[in-house]
Amino acid sequence: MGHITKIEVTPGISWIEIPDADLRVLCGCPADSVKHLARRALIRPTEVGGVACESGPNAILLSDVMVQNGAFCNMAEFPVLQMLYRQGMLLPNHPNNKGIKPLLIGRRDAVESQMQYIYRGNYGLISEEEIRATGASPEQARAMMRLKLRFAFGHIQHPREMLDALVLNGSPGDVEIRGGATVRRVAHNVFEFGFRGERERVDLNLAPFEVYE
Repeated sequence: MGHITKIEVTPGISWIEIPDADLRVLCGCPADSVKHLARRALIRPTEVGGVACESGPNAILLSDVMVQNGAFCNMAEFPVLQMLYRQGMLLPNHPNNKGIKPLLIGRRDAVESQMQYIYRGNYGLISEEEIRATGASPEQARAMMRLKLRFAFGHIQHPREMLDALVLNGSPGDVEIRGGATVRRVAHNVFEFGFRGERERVDLNLAPFEVYE
């Protein structure tokens, strides 16, 4: 039995799973990627330690390009929120909160831009000053911030507190992800995962005139 499972989910989205490294990678994250994973039962209801939650990815491989054939390629907010909240990776005292953070893999500029996108998507405005700048009174801003902090478990976390990053530079060599699993870029938007001598290639390029489902 192979160590790496690869599933072609839809055009531009693949799934790589390496159970022995506890690694489940959503490769490509255009709009609706969470729905596509759920449709293929790669995200499904489960129970861990008596707590109802969902299964799903714990890492995301980002596209090398921002746009293909008129559509945005990297929209990691919803799959990351699914990991943090529906899988429970961020929830205090949740059995899936084991200190392992969702992992973003890709070019430095793609990783950093997605971190900021997810940060604002999760929190919105992050201070009383920002809330007051919208025209709210100091009392309204204080009340809004107090409510926001309750949902944020007491404090606004920097993206690096919520997410891990693995930057793939221009060199073609293998980069370790975790547990002996590796990834490398072999061509523009083409990547290869490795584990214990086995390799699987993932191509995130769309063909001309092909679109994300």
